[in-house]
Amino acid sequence: MRNYIDDATQWPITIVFAVTLLMAAGTPPVHADGKSKLAQEAAEYIAQKFGRQAAKEGIETLAAKIESYAARHGDGFYAAVRKVGPSAFRLVEEGGEHAPQVIGILSRFGEDGAVWVASRPRAMKLVLKHGEEAAAVLAKTHGVAEPAVAALGKPAVNAFESLATGQSARRLAMMATEGGELAATGRAPELLGVIAKYGDPAMEFLWKHKGVLGSGVALTAFIANPEPFISGAKDITEVLAENAVKPLAEVPATMAREAAGEAARNTNWTIVISVVVLVFGGLAALRSWRKSRTCHRW
Repeated sequence: MRNYIDDATQWPITIVFAVTLLMAAGTPPVHADGKSKLAQEAAEYIAQKFGRQAAKEGIETLAAKIESYAARHGDGFYAAVRKVGPSAFRLVEEGGEHAPQVIGILSRFGEDGAVWVASRPRAMKLVLKHGEEAAAVLAKTHGVAEPAVAALGKPAVNAFESLATGQSARRLAMMATEGGELAATGRAPELLGVIAKYGDPAMEFLWKHKGVLGSGVALTAFIANPEPFISGAKDITEVLAENAVKPLAEVPATMAREAAGEAARNTNWTIVISVVVLVFGGLAALRSWRKSRTCHRW
């Protein structure tokens, strides 16, 4: 009787313990459930945005793949895959050790330009060298800025970053690359600094006056104080005119000095001295002859 009572007493405890174990086993951790939910939402969003073809293997399979990549590369992958769709998987794989940077670019800039940057090794090298600002410039210009950034580095990044229009970016790319007017001045970093400070108006001015700035005088004046020229308060052609008049005013005196110097250089002084000696000798002989005749008369 006693054993029966003891066994009966233990039954409720055993049942509660068993139920607790079953509940624990059947309930996934909150953290894991949250990740699965993010992956599921991302998969559904991709199917809606990029078409069912993007999730041809099924929403559940796509969600599992997204969750797996996020576990390997960080939660930033959820935003990246939502921005660019299934191509995010390939781009991250191709990124190799630079996968975190690729994910950052895709997450920040999305499909518009980011895929172009992330898929080009040369562009990715520039991003790794010059930072996210380079990524922003390359994505915004769809690679138009790449040659200039590769040649001129951070000053070019800063200049492109300040431009608001595609036209300005294309003009800067043409002028800043090798053989362009900006590069030919030999003072490209300083001019890029002016563009970085004043933006599109500075680019507009340089484009209109790219021929004038081939003059060292005009270029120096512009770099020293660009604002009056950009605003139109001062005319860059006046600087050229002023410096063209000064040399012209000095031409007569300069020519006279040069003519005298040239004559002196070209004179055969041996002949000149011989002639002078002969002339003075002749004059002395003539004077002596006249004197002797006068004495003879007397």
